[in-house]
Amino acid sequence: MITIETLSPKAHRVTVMGAFHYEDAEKFVALGKERLASGQRGNLLIDVTAMADFSVSAIGDQLVHIPSMLQFIYSLDRIAFISDEEWMRSAARLESMLLPGVTYQVYDDDEKDAALAWVLEEEDAPHKGAFREIELGRDDVAAFEVVGRLDGPESERGIAMVEERMNDPECSKLMMVIRHWHGFEAELLFSPKLMASKLKLIDSIERYAIVGGPGWVGGVAETMGHLIKPEIKAFDLNEEDEALEWLGDVSES
Repeated sequence: MITIETLSPKAHRVTVMGAFHYEDAEKFVALGKERLASGQRGNLLIDVTAMADFSVSAIGDQLVHIPSMLQFIYSLDRIAFISDEEWMRSAARLESMLLPGVTYQVYDDDEKDAALAWVLEEEDAPHKGAFREIELGRDDVAAFEVVGRLDGPESERGIAMVEERMNDPECSKLMMVIRHWHGFEAELLFSPKLMASKLKLIDSIERYAIVGGPGWVGGVAETMGHLIKPEIKAFDLNEEDEALEWLGDVSES
């Protein structure tokens, strides 16, 4: 079943719980027609984290409404899609690519607050807050954590935060804790602006500890540590204290 909630005069939340049937498809189509009739643009949050199953016939019977539903989709300014299933998040991103002019912001189930803030237009960037500073009470170590997905604006914001801390003459070590990382936008790999900022940071970092994240992240980082100036070491997510101890031991080679 689905529930439809009015979040603001402009925003609605559609939550799917359990199985998705014909009656649920009818409700969604009715919402689209109602919003189109109002002549107003809007935002939509779709939460399918509690969906257990769906009926193919429920979708097939509503194909006749595709033209009006496309009109509804194109009338939306912001669309947030929340799922705890990777294949559904990937499908949403693919659909976004196949519909020119329509952008889905896709979130995992632990990013619901970010999705809600985006739909309510409380934030100007969809993944703002994924990059956060950790207060250690130490001047020599800059510490940050990643919780969520890194897109272009959030990556630029994060780099700027690191640069600001590393501008302190007493700060020469960096710790990055990857708690719940949901990947990054592919175009970030080819961003000249981000690459230039990272290269600039290299000269100011003495030691760099990476805590948590996928195994390949630590492996790549430690390999890079043999090629560039900063000493880089990877730690498991439960080894934050060990990482801080390593950062503080400048005598270790």
